[in-house]
Amino acid sequence: MRSPRVGFVLLMCSLLIGCGFTLRGTDQAALPISELALSYPGGRYPLAEVLRDALVANGVAVPAVPGDELELRLSPERLERRAVTLNNRGGAGQYALTLQVDASVYLSGQLLDGPETVEVSGSFYEDTANISGSNNGVEQTLNDMRQDMADFIIRRLRELTL
Repeated sequence: MRSPRVGFVLLMCSLLIGCGFTLRGTDQAALPISELALSYPGGRYPLAEVLRDALVANGVAVPAVPGDELELRLSPERLERRAVTLNNRGGAGQYALTLQVDASVYLSGQLLDGPETVEVSGSFYEDTANISGSNNGVEQTLNDMRQDMADFIIRRLRELTL
């Protein structure tokens, strides 16, 4: 009885491997750059930390001060928040968030690629009985959105031809 099940599982795995299926993120080419400076508006800019971590994880050095090397310039984050559903009290229950950033790549001060608007979306539920929990939900959603944005920027940098 077990033999047909095991055979079926092995057959399905062979078919998946044969068609070129890979899990997302496991079959990615290396970035064509070894060093990339980040330039962004002053003050608190949470995307910069997430993006810096993603670049370092991909083997790219991120200097503290931009020089004559390759530079990624980011615009201020633009966040849009709109109500999607209503709760039983007539207030907003679910919100949709849209986060946008313009990104451009410069080489020795000359525009190489962009500007391109990077946009990610997410949503969260607001619990009016638990405001601190709702605020944590918003922050977690924004963190996830920034991670998605950093992943998208990394994918775009892989396509960059120098």
